[in-house]
Amino acid sequence: MSEYQNHIRKTLEGQHEDPSEDLGMDAMRWAPAPVGDDVPDEASTAAEAAHALLDRAADAYLSLLDSVLGDGTHHIVASASSPHGELSQGQQLTVIGDAVIINQAEALRLCTVLAAGMVGSATCGLVVRTFAPDGSESVRGWTVRNFWLRPLTADKIRQAYSVDPVTGAPLPPEPGVEYRQAERVPRPQAETQPGSRSRSRTAPQDNRPTNRRN
Repeated sequence: MSEYQNHIRKTLEGQHEDPSEDLGMDAMRWAPAPVGDDVPDEASTAAEAAHALLDRAADAYLSLLDSVLGDGTHHIVASASSPHGELSQGQQLTVIGDAVIINQAEALRLCTVLAAGMVGSATCGLVVRTFAPDGSESVRGWTVRNFWLRPLTADKIRQAYSVDPVTGAPLPPEPGVEYRQAERVPRPQAETQPGSRSRSRTAPQDNRPTNRRN
């Protein structure tokens, strides 16, 4: 998937291959505008933090595609809740071996929702419904915690689908659907080296005591 990863990275850096292509306002421009000398320091810091979170969200999304999803058609929904409002974005993609059939504008918007869920007191979850080549259907879920996707158990995702989110009324189980334990989403290699002191350039600083970090 290296070609797709390169496209995402170029978009993050404001280097879209076709500047005349209109992806719509919702697609956003990932890189903040250049900061001049007349811009307050706090604005510069906020822009850098936003770009770091967007970059981290893209890392998590690409890791999910590369290491977790597998062959099949996948319906992905990311939802974030913050004091500023609710965000949700859905996407469908198909994985066949090393090839990915994907809507790039939807992918960017989905990463935006993940990034919003990494901010402060926000909460965020991601659900993947997979239609496998053998005809089976399954659902997995992750929550965003400590700037990364954390797997949910089969019981938790089953419970989430057993209650109507609007009315709170119980819902009957979906026939033929398997609620699965989600897999661990690998972090970038620089963060997984045992004893490594290097940090991802996208990682927001974690100032918590060591024994409070997950």
